[in-house]
Amino acid sequence: MIYTISQAAEHWYGIKADPADIKKLENHLLRQYGNIDQGTIKEVFLSGEAAAYLTVNETYFFREPVHFSLLDDFLSGLDTTFLQICCAACASGCEAYSIAIFIETYNKNSKYPIHYHIDACDLNPKAIDTALGGIYSPRVLREDGNCFHTITEPFLKKSGDTYIIDGSLKKHISFFVHNLLYKLPAKKYDLVFFRNALIYFLPQKRELLLSNLSASLKEGGHFVVGVSETAAIDHCDFEQINTNDIFYFKKRKRSAVNLSLQI
Repeated sequence: MIYTISQAAEHWYGIKADPADIKKLENHLLRQYGNIDQGTIKEVFLSGEAAAYLTVNETYFFREPVHFSLLDDFLSGLDTTFLQICCAACASGCEAYSIAIFIETYNKNSKYPIHYHIDACDLNPKAIDTALGGIYSPRVLREDGNCFHTITEPFLKKSGDTYIIDGSLKKHISFFVHNLLYKLPAKKYDLVFFRNALIYFLPQKRELLLSNLSASLKEGGHFVVGVSETAAIDHCDFEQINTNDIFYFKKRKRSAVNLSLQI
């Protein structure tokens, strides 16, 4: 099959690429490879190289703070001492580090500290490189989330014009490149964060995307999407929950899923 860059973005990434971003990628291909042939297009899409030009990597610390209030309730009600978390479409890592900072702060004030690990993935290899480095510009600290700036300070050290993540957090997080149109590595998570990313995927790809994320989540596990994305979740595996006007989803048990399919 012959692909244009636009078609390749829909096929391999499940997104509708912006024409201006396509032009940037075309210029990159000409500079880097000297051509825009089918082999080059396929190579840069499958490697994730194209994602640096076509995907949105907006992120900052403690974005949409209501979900961290939800996380506090979740931690308080845990019946396990080890928590497996997935941060899907993590961009350059601020969300994954925010979750780790929140849990570390929770543990300091708890008689029963939670052991945890976070798997954080993104399609864009450059974003993952930034996350692994843990060095950020001042843009990662914004008004949305400033109620958590106090707990962020011990873990985010200012150095000149940049902020550097404390190395103690990195042992709790595995960052890796992954395309969510394919299933995640075999693991069952207690909690999956997939916030402010669904809106970029084509409607016809969302069922596959949500099925892949569901497959990685334990029955009864929590699934958190962006505040504006709640209404877009229409999948038989997920039951919507409202806690103090904060919406999230729980993965139904298989018997409940079968029943919902029959209704």
